[in-house]
Amino acid sequence: MKKEVLKYIFSVLFLSLVCFIARGQEPRQKKEQRQDQGQNQNDELFVQEEVKEPLQLKGISFGVNIGRFSDYVFMPDRVSYESALNVNVSNKFYGVIEAGYATTNLKKDNYGYLSEGYFVKAGMDKNLLKKYPSDFLGIGFRIGNAQFSHSASNITIESEHWNTTQSSVENNAHSFYWFEVSFGIKGEIFKNLYLGWSGLVKINMTSIDDTFTPYNIPGFGKYSGTVKLGVNYFIIYQIPFNRN
Repeated sequence: MKKEVLKYIFSVLFLSLVCFIARGQEPRQKKEQRQDQGQNQNDELFVQEEVKEPLQLKGISFGVNIGRFSDYVFMPDRVSYESALNVNVSNKFYGVIEAGYATTNLKKDNYGYLSEGYFVKAGMDKNLLKKYPSDFLGIGFRIGNAQFSHSASNITIESEHWNTTQSSVENNAHSFYWFEVSFGIKGEIFKNLYLGWSGLVKINMTSIDDTFTPYNIPGFGKYSGTVKLGVNYFIIYQIPFNRN
C-alpha cells in the first residue's frame, strides 16, 4: 500500500511539472470575409468563418513510457519497457500502437515467483483542443493483449502436525485481453518534442484460473478485480508533415 501511495504522489508531481512546462503554439488566425451590401450602404460587414480543412497526415511520432522506469524505485522486483507509435491525422485523430515487455522476479521467504512476456495495445485518441491544436487534451481507447508465462518455485508449506513440505508450480502460459479507456494531456516543450500524461481505466476481458493467479500481467498490472486504474508518462518525438 505504501508503494502505491508513493507512486500516485509521483504521478501528481509529474502532472504538475507537465502542466508547468508545456506551452502551446500561437492560435491559428481566423479568416475574415468581406461582403458587399450594395452601393447604397455606407458600412461594411465583416464575417468570420472557420476554414474547414480536409483530413491530412500531420506527423508520425515515436514515444517511450518513462513512467515504467519508476518500477526501479517502487517495484524493484519488476522490470518493464513500453514504446508507442502514433499517426497524427489533422491534429484531431491519432492512431496508436503501443507495445512492451515485462518480467517479474519475486523472491520471498516461502516461495519464488517468475513471469515474463510481452503486450500490444492498439486504438485511437481524439483531441478535444481547438485553440492549440498541436498540443493534446483528449480521450482514447485501446484493446490490449498480453502473451506471458509464469511459474512458482520453492513453495514452503509449514504445518504444526505434519512435516514441512516444498512444492512448485510448472510454467503456465496465458493469453490475456483487456479494454482500456484513457484521458490525457500532451504539451510541446521543444519543437516536435512532447511530454504526455494519461490516466487509464483498464477493464479485464479474460478469466484466469484462480488456483494460480498471476502476480503481474504485462501491460495490465496486477490481476485483481475487473477494473484497474493506471497512469502513463510518455516522452514523444514527432516527425512533422504538413505542419502550419
